[in-house]
Amino acid sequence: MKRLGGWLWLALVGCSAAELRGAESVPAGREPAARPLAAYRAVGCVDAAGGALPHPTRVVLVEGEAQRRMLIVSRPSYDSLRVQRSTGSGREQVFQAIISAEGGPEVLHDYRLPVGGGDGRMAVATEFTQGPAPPGTVVAQVSRVAFACRLEPEPGAP
Repeated sequence: MKRLGGWLWLALVGCSAAELRGAESVPAGREPAARPLAAYRAVGCVDAAGGALPHPTRVVLVEGEAQRRMLIVSRPSYDSLRVQRSTGSGREQVFQAIISAEGGPEVLHDYRLPVGGGDGRMAVATEFTQGPAPPGTVVAQVSRVAFACRLEPEPGAP
C-alpha cells in the first residue's frame, strides 16, 4: 500500500460519495445538538509499517436524545462523521463505522474510549470480520490495521 493510496484516502475523508454503515456524514458546523461529555485529539498516528502519519482529527463523545451516546469525528475541511455506539466491552466504549467508497474496499473506523477517562485509541482497517449487530450499528473485529492513533483528552474539555 502506498502511503494512504487513493481509495483508502477517499474512504477516510470523502464520505459524501461513499456508503456509510454505523455512521452518517454531517456538514461541518451542522453537527447535531448534543451534550458534550469528552473531547479528544488524535496524536501519535502511525501506519501499518510504523511510519508517522499526520492525522488532524478531533473526536467528541456526546450524549444525544434518550441519553444515546455517539461520537462526532471532525477533520479540517471535511464533513464530520456521527458514529453510533456499537458496544461496550467492560472498560471501553466502542464506536465503529464502515465506509465503502465506490471501487474500493470497505474501510472500518474503530474508536475506543475508556469508561473512566484517560487516553482512547482509534484504528482504521481494511481487513476485519463483522459480527451480528443491531440495526444502524457495526460490530467488527480488526484483523490488520492500516493506521492507528492514540486519542488524547483535550485539556479543559468536559
